[in-house]
Amino acid sequence: MKNIYPSYFQKFRCIADKCPDSCCRGWDVVVDDETNEYYKTVCGEFGEKLKSLTEIDSDGDRIFISQNERCPFWNSDELCDIYINLGENHLCKTCREFPRITQDYTAFSEYLLSFACPEAARLILGTDNAYDDFTNYDSDFSDCGYNADLMRFLLNTREKLKGIFTDKSLPFSGRLNVAVQFCNKVQNAIDDFDYSTDIAVDKGYTTDIINKKSSSEIFNAHKGFDIMTDEWREILCKASEHAGEQIPECFDDLFERMSLYYIYRYFLTAVDSMDVMCTAKRIYCAYVVIGGALMTDEYEAEKLFCLYSKEVEHSYENADYFSTQTFQIN
Repeated sequence: MKNIYPSYFQKFRCIADKCPDSCCRGWDVVVDDETNEYYKTVCGEFGEKLKSLTEIDSDGDRIFISQNERCPFWNSDELCDIYINLGENHLCKTCREFPRITQDYTAFSEYLLSFACPEAARLILGTDNAYDDFTNYDSDFSDCGYNADLMRFLLNTREKLKGIFTDKSLPFSGRLNVAVQFCNKVQNAIDDFDYSTDIAVDKGYTTDIINKKSSSEIFNAHKGFDIMTDEWREILCKASEHAGEQIPECFDDLFERMSLYYIYRYFLTAVDSMDVMCTAKRIYCAYVVIGGALMTDEYEAEKLFCLYSKEVEHSYENADYFSTQTFQIN
């Protein structure tokens, strides 16, 4: 099986107490069964603490009991007591892997980092040509449990979509216009089970999809999401004051790297969902919301991309919006 990594992946190291945020704040930490069985064998005071600070939540998951919206093992030095007492190998799967993302397509696997981690966001936003190794794969998909023709079609169209978003002859807003129309064509082909068609890229498409009405609808939807922090609520309110305004081109490189992250994170999942427009919606909405927040001149870019990912991308309830809600972006 072929494993593919962006160029920044191997550079990632958790910066622990130097992190400006923490994955230990605001999130429930799910403890997998294997790790929990080990925790049951831990003796002494720390073993008792492990046993007493877990519970089963409403979804049936075993989680650490949050204390003041913090993991109970995140100590006053901003370090992990489980790591200190038991070592990295005995962290639960969630903590051991985050922010690493593994996407297993049987014949090959692709690996990414999540924007929700500040250090990962720094690497993603600061790296050019990060996905050069993510090229069309000469693989046999016949025994992979999905439609081989559809996977080849998605790999081919993903390369074209990458070409659209990296075309610096257009401002990012123009690239987004072209990309949305391209994804519409790809979606139509998928709906018709036509995986042999060669979808053309229309760089002449000039209708601007960013307008006051559509942007306001996106901000209203995001304000109605499940919001973890008052800080994000305040950012949304301030950013929404710029709904429909032209986002300055000085941010284009940031949004180019963001769009590539979303393409390689989500586009191939259409091999199961049959939905490529979900990826286009993610990019479109993130551009509108983060772009508005950047225009306030009050927040650092890395922080905004990170917060958007934590609040929207990593919430199952909020992320459902992109696949279940129908809204016009063309």
